Amino acid sequence: MKKLGLLLVIGLVLAWAAPVTAATWPQNEAALTWLRGFQQADGGFTNGFADGSDLGATTEVMLAATAVGQDCSTWLSSAGNSPLDYLAAQVKQGAVKDAAGLSRTVLAAVATGQDPRNFGGKNLVQALLAAQDKTTNRFGDSLYAHAYAMLALHNVGEPIPQSAIDLLKTQIADDGAWSLFGGPTPGLADTNTTALAMQALAAVGEPNAAHSALAYLQRMQNVDGGFPYQKPSAWGTDTDANSTAVVVQALYALGEPMGNWSGSAADPVGALLALWDAASGGYYWQAATPYANIMATAQAVQAAERMSLVDVAVVGASRAPQAVTSAASAAVSDVPLLPETGGFVVSSSALIVTGLLMLGAGAALKKR
Repeated sequence: MKKLGLLLVIGLVLAWAAPVTAATWPQNEAALTWLRGFQQADGGFTNGFADGSDLGATTEVMLAATAVGQDCSTWLSSAGNSPLDYLAAQVKQGAVKDAAGLSRTVLAAVATGQDPRNFGGKNLVQALLAAQDKTTNRFGDSLYAHAYAMLALHNVGEPIPQSAIDLLKTQIADDGAWSLFGGPTPGLADTNTTALAMQALAAVGEPNAAHSALAYLQRMQNVDGGFPYQKPSAWGTDTDANSTAVVVQALYALGEPMGNWSGSAADPVGALLALWDAASGGYYWQAATPYANIMATAQAVQAAERMSLVDVAVVGASRAPQAVTSAASAAVSDVPLLPETGGFVVSSSALIVTGLLMLGAGAALKKR
């Protein structure tokens, strides 16, 4: 009996320590395999449009891994580094210092079971709180970044400043949604900023304010069940994976049944899965641009696996962050955190109109 008890204990320990694989859709297992092909020597991931690792792409891939139930600390590069190693190295080097990068790093740390208040030798939560502009009350230089920061603080259990909540509630546009840089002007709202704002408000117990944007999303939805960045738009209104993914996350955060959002062809999750590419295992940005895309894939996996940013999935790291063993670790001085439609990444300090995001995305993908 004692031997049986010991075996049971050992079995439970091994079961707890083993990586969990529980993908809702088999497509997403293939998607993670495809994403791993873009891991750099320092453990991070490229965004697909520039050499070297990108903090935004790396954190999105890490969230995708935990959404599927995989321990990304065991994903080792050719130089023996994991995504967690890369992330810790960026913090130690002082490369993560703006609200955008801090928010992303806090969420990735939470998702991998790390302590954001002591990660890479830094209290990321304290640094993020200090990054709030005392004049505008905004985190970062867009409402997208602001909402993301609120979600990062929520996931670590940190009280969110009331001034940050009030700002988001007062920046709703006349058409019932949010635009990248805020303000009441109708026609500037976009699905990405709106979906992030809805999740942030749901996280702080303001569901009524979040629900007020559902009518806007209904107007934006395409007949295939998916969503574009904006309507109308001079750069096209086809369904794209990034926009559809973040809207799906907002709908899950508000407890909206997907059946209530069925287009003539599918619901939003069906529209997302329709962009999966069986040949590569990744997801397209748009059906008309038949190339698997790193950011589109990472965000699509998160949404398809029912993970909203109100409560990110957590898979504890079985391998603690190590010192990066390659000189390939590139510093990130200005971390992007604007809608990364199609993988086109915009600096968080650049005041670029939302339409240009879409135009640049399409152009970059077509070149590929």
